[in-house]
Amino acid sequence: MSWFVRHGPKGDTSAEAEAVETGVPTPADAIDQVRATLPEDRIVTSVAPY
Repeated sequence: MSWFVRHGPKGDTSAEAEAVETGVPTPADAIDQVRATLPEDRIVTSVAPY
């Protein structure tokens, strides 16, 4: 299944989030996959099926 994982800067809710598409089976796997590639100053903000 494909998932869109949105991420944005820590502490800045006004900044536009970026989305990354993943092709893993569960939302938790999608978060783990994207989190491993994010710089330290960004956080995962949402996950949605594609």
